[in-house]
Amino acid sequence: MRLPCSIGAPFLFVLAVGALSSAEKQVEPLRVIAERSCKCIEEIDFSKLKSSEQRNAQLGLCVIKSAKGFERFLLTEKNIDMDRIGESDHGTRLGYLFGVEAATVCPETLARVTSETESAQSTVAGRVTETQTGAYTRLTVEDMAGRTTTLYWIFNFDNSNLLLKSIADKTARYEFSFAEKEVFFLARKEYQKVKVITGLKKI
Repeated sequence: MRLPCSIGAPFLFVLAVGALSSAEKQVEPLRVIAERSCKCIEEIDFSKLKSSEQRNAQLGLCVIKSAKGFERFLLTEKNIDMDRIGESDHGTRLGYLFGVEAATVCPETLARVTSETESAQSTVAGRVTETQTGAYTRLTVEDMAGRTTTLYWIFNFDNSNLLLKSIADKTARYEFSFAEKEVFFLARKEYQKVKVITGLKKI
């Protein structure tokens, strides 16, 4: 069985929220896979991995190893063939299923994985003019020149409590740090690259 390079990336930023199925026979195997994968991921020393490719390979290997014993379930219920995990979209769909379940089982581990990944950091300074809630909280930030930037608040970051306390103050100005990351949107069933907040300070 070939280890796919592609499974790591979809798995990495899947932060979807919600249950996969109301049927217990479908939920429980995925929960076990998620629990095993989370334990495996927590044991990874990311400091020894020098590239995103190495990180993705280790993350993908954790999910593949954790699916051992559930090959028949994955094939019959989810049409994922573990013998073809390196082909087509089998690895991508396995990563998606893991991510949806892991968002409930180990959200802290997913947040750690996101923060450990290599991603260029950028900043934008301005005031929050609009806040929209849903699966993820979306902020519209307007800078001094009137330009707007859409940022996503997906997991806690430095000074996130400060933002929560004063977000209704339309005159408050902040400097946001953010990174572009691929996030899975459950309603649309697709990945989208968005600007995810990684830090903040009041100015």
